[in-house]
Amino acid sequence: MLPSTLTGLFFFVVLMLPGFAYLVGKERHGTERHTSPFRETISVVAASVTTEVIVLAMFAVARWLLPSRTPDVGALIHDGNAYIADNYRSLGTWALCMLTLAVVFAYFATVPGMRRLLKRIPVVGSYPHDSTVSAWWIMFEKWPQGRNVEVGCILDDGSYVAGFLGSFNNSADDSPDRDLVLKAPIQYRPPGASEPIPHPVSAVNIPASRIVSMFVNYEKPEKTITPTIPAAQSELAAAEGVAEAAQPAEQPGEETTGAHQS
Repeated sequence: MLPSTLTGLFFFVVLMLPGFAYLVGKERHGTERHTSPFRETISVVAASVTTEVIVLAMFAVARWLLPSRTPDVGALIHDGNAYIADNYRSLGTWALCMLTLAVVFAYFATVPGMRRLLKRIPVVGSYPHDSTVSAWWIMFEKWPQGRNVEVGCILDDGSYVAGFLGSFNNSADDSPDRDLVLKAPIQYRPPGASEPIPHPVSAVNIPASRIVSMFVNYEKPEKTITPTIPAAQSELAAAEGVAEAAQPAEQPGEETTGAHQS
């Protein structure tokens, strides 16, 4: 039941801010899922209540250690408006700081590094769970573990495109209505050709509806990103050989003639 007064509605929205921050963090660091409004509301409320309880517990510890520097909860309960009127600045500052801390906790609970620490708790587990994400998310986010992702795609016309992962649609649905972006070095094999060759572009966008098969390779970040196709290396070596052969040879007779003239 929603509050019926403007003040009650204001406090309700303020208290739900940590849950909203948690929802934003999930959308930014997790996969895009289409959930029901009821489930989404429960997630927001649960995140808000959990983080606010943690912050209140921290305040209780601070109150126990520093009673002279923290608001007197007992006086606030017994005196009410009189205590608020005398200490509104201190109460406002503490309330704002505690709310900000709850929002920060809720958001950082969705950060991948924090989630890796929290998944050791049996109740929390890993996020997102494999059953709630797409195959792309598992290959491009879960398995790389900091390594570069090299992707090769066979398209529906028989052509082949390869490059390093640039970006992908993080939708949890394995839908054909999404795109994959690969960045240089891009290699392309036209339909009917035997070997892929380097393609002089910086990036390429591939619709999922055109992809028949996908091949993924993981490389360490410190490894230099260079084309590894034998055909490309042989063509590069042949081009260097032609350039060296085209250079004019040094004429030994010119130096001798110059000496006789002097």
